[in-house]
Amino acid sequence: MSFSSAFINRMSLPCLLAAVLLSSCGGGGSSAPPPAPAVPLAMSTSGVAVVKARSNGLGWIALTEKLRGLANVTTPDRRLLVSTDGAAAAEPITAPAGWSIIDVAVHPSGQFSVVLASDKALKLQRRMASGMLVGESEFIDFSAATDPFVGDPADIGDSQSMLPKATRDAVRIAPLGEDLVLAVRTGRNAVVAHRLASTPGAGFTRVWRTLVEPGVYISGRGLTSGTFDPFNSLDNQWKLHLDVDTQQRIAVAVNVDQTELPTGHSQYFGEPAAATVTFGALVTRLDAQGQRLGTTVVDTIKRSELHAMRWCADTLVLAGRLLTERRPDGSGWDAFVARLPDGGTAAIQVLDFDQGDVFLDLAATGEGRILLAGATAYRQNPDGGSISEVSQPLLALLPAAEGVAQR
Repeated sequence: MSFSSAFINRMSLPCLLAAVLLSSCGGGGSSAPPPAPAVPLAMSTSGVAVVKARSNGLGWIALTEKLRGLANVTTPDRRLLVSTDGAAAAEPITAPAGWSIIDVAVHPSGQFSVVLASDKALKLQRRMASGMLVGESEFIDFSAATDPFVGDPADIGDSQSMLPKATRDAVRIAPLGEDLVLAVRTGRNAVVAHRLASTPGAGFTRVWRTLVEPGVYISGRGLTSGTFDPFNSLDNQWKLHLDVDTQQRIAVAVNVDQTELPTGHSQYFGEPAAATVTFGALVTRLDAQGQRLGTTVVDTIKRSELHAMRWCADTLVLAGRLLTERRPDGSGWDAFVARLPDGGTAAIQVLDFDQGDVFLDLAATGEGRILLAGATAYRQNPDGGSISEVSQPLLALLPAAEGVAQR
């Protein structure tokens, strides 16, 4: 599999800085000349994509990733770039040998938390807005070794591992005030959410622990040839998505494709509706105390991949791509959006822009509209994972109610 570096460069730091740093200049009826427009920080880093960006006061934090080759255990090559107010450059933060930076969460105080992973262990860091390390501790969860597993016990991987066997990229963190919410898929393939409080000098203290999904069998997907996996599809079935809204409601979403999760969820939680889905996702809501508020089934009917989830007011919005049909020309993948209103059912919208389409991230606007970013105009082997060298960046705007997307 190969993929053009042109797309990676288009999604690199100049795009981030335009979104995070540019500010509008004032006008009005005064005869005084308007102030000069703010000048964005002029920098560019080639060969990496920005996979997460957050403002931090008058500065910003970006999580970048190098395009990665195929591997049996995926180990993301990510680093953090931290820019404070008035800085002439961004300070990089890299992982120590044997570890990968996986995710970052910015707190209201300006401090931020970082989660790192090895093949089997997790480590948490707390840093000042400047990037200075103020605390670090290994994340330990002794209960993970005995979490429920629905299925043949012979399918259990490593019960002592904090991560599944196929990828380090199976943990996400999000701020809940100055506390931290961490969701992870463990070595038993169970999905667990934790609320952690930062204690100066003592690392993180667990406030609560909630089982989101029991452990189940997850099958692997691999290629016999190729170079790159641009949409990280080969480990998509092990990943999860996490978001916390302003009301401190927590949402955790997991894919069901290539897993026994529908059966496992149905049997363990006694929710038969989950057993009816083959492709799509299960989305579980928790309150700030870790109590389950319910699970929603997102049934895409056809094979799909979930790549993003965000709270947009009282609605959860999921996005990714869906294989509408196996077309000989390789254009069968389309982008999809699923809206989950509070207490309602999922409304799924499929969007076909140009040949192959995928949404990789989304954000709510102030008017209730949804901004989505991804890639389009690519082709994919209808019977495999190889993706064409040619593609285009995709930015689309959806109205507040379901309707036509503006590209």
